[in-house]
Amino acid sequence: MATLNQTEVLTDVLDAFKTRYPVFSNIGTDFSSAEARLGDTIRGRIASVPSVTNYGGDSGSGEGYKTDATSANSLTADVDIVLNKHKHVPIKVDYIDQISTKRDLYNEVIGNVAYALGNQVFSDMLATLTQANFTNEIVASTANSDFDMLTLGNKILNANGANPQGRFGLVNSDVFRSLQGDSRIASGDFYGKLQTNSYGTLEGLVGFENIIEVPNLPTTGTLTGFFGDQSSIVMATRLPTDMDAVASRLGVPSIAKTETVTDPDSGLSFLGITYQDPHTFDLYTTVTLLYGFTAGAQGGANNSSMDKAGFRVCTTAQSTGGDAGFSNALGA
Repeated sequence: MATLNQTEVLTDVLDAFKTRYPVFSNIGTDFSSAEARLGDTIRGRIASVPSVTNYGGDSGSGEGYKTDATSANSLTADVDIVLNKHKHVPIKVDYIDQISTKRDLYNEVIGNVAYALGNQVFSDMLATLTQANFTNEIVASTANSDFDMLTLGNKILNANGANPQGRFGLVNSDVFRSLQGDSRIASGDFYGKLQTNSYGTLEGLVGFENIIEVPNLPTTGTLTGFFGDQSSIVMATRLPTDMDAVASRLGVPSIAKTETVTDPDSGLSFLGITYQDPHTFDLYTTVTLLYGFTAGAQGGANNSSMDKAGFRVCTTAQSTGGDAGFSNALGA
């Protein structure tokens, strides 16, 4: 009977995670296979756009191409991200071994492991979309969440100096259906395409590369959508301490096997731990990582630029939020 090793399981979980949650490519990320501890602070970075200037030789300054050059260091800003989440998904190895020759069932199991872990990480990211973190808002009913709302949202980001590249949106299912129902979107001129999975995606729409349907978008503060660029939310991941390696260095007999897989493109890494229950002799493996987010005004010294890099869509105005120039623009 065919069996699976830990590397295969981890690799398949990583591939399924990337496929099911492509939104993590839209936000700022600091992925690494380095070890850390729960509660550690990671120094992430967000990028800004340099200024265009006149050629110095034409102005007679004699400085040529170095006139008004922007320091590379000033084009990035530090943000602190606390690794306050340590999650894992345990599964029984003998069960995976038994179904390993039935590839469809195996892929379903691995997909569900990736979904469970990804859904938790994604839910924790959504929890950062609060009014305290993002003070700009558009107030719009579901019916008014249409092409005009997207145009206004793009104007907000332009006025706030957000990066023109990599803009994305997250909307609940009702708003997504409203967008689909707008003839100016559904006509095909701006439509993009839909994914074949259960959640819809609009692409290349009014300056937003992706607008993704999120059925479990938090409803706190009547939130129905969020739009921003990559610097609006930054995520960091690390791996917990490999205790098997520590035991090996200390000459302590190993009671588990650990292994790490890393996505070569993004650096996203998972740690796999396989061990045997000493009482039942059952084998278990788990997939784990440490992670944390910083978003908008939560970004410390750089909260102004991160705050302005995103905005919320709400059905009613928030009591302390919203840029007065943009709030209530579409009515409720």
